[in-house]
Amino acid sequence: MKHQVVIVGLLLLLGACNYRISKSTQVFNSGPTFLSVKEQVFKPSCLSCHSGPDPEMGIDLSDYSKLMKLDFGVVTPGDPFNSTLYLNVQSGRMPPGGPRLTDAEIKLISDWITQGAREN
Repeated sequence: MKHQVVIVGLLLLLGACNYRISKSTQVFNSGPTFLSVKEQVFKPSCLSCHSGPDPEMGIDLSDYSKLMKLDFGVVTPGDPFNSTLYLNVQSGRMPPGGPRLTDAEIKLISDWITQGAREN
């Protein structure tokens, strides 16, 4: 009887651990959002030109709704290769005059677009 109680207790503990792992994996796998890309990439490298009342080329990277309303393919959710944002940073054309984005920053943008360019 004593061993059965210990075994049941261990099984409950393992079940709880498995639940926590699956929940944290689910959160981790949700992918990048506009806010995470904005904080990690746009804010330090892009917003000096692409924000404010008169952003370069009319592209405001500080505001999700403004960015997604642009109708000339800046961001095509699900398709980074038809998104001029990705193509410009991947080729090194953006940011001009500044250091090229790191491979990790470029991948973050690509992943964000590939996974649907979610806001939050």
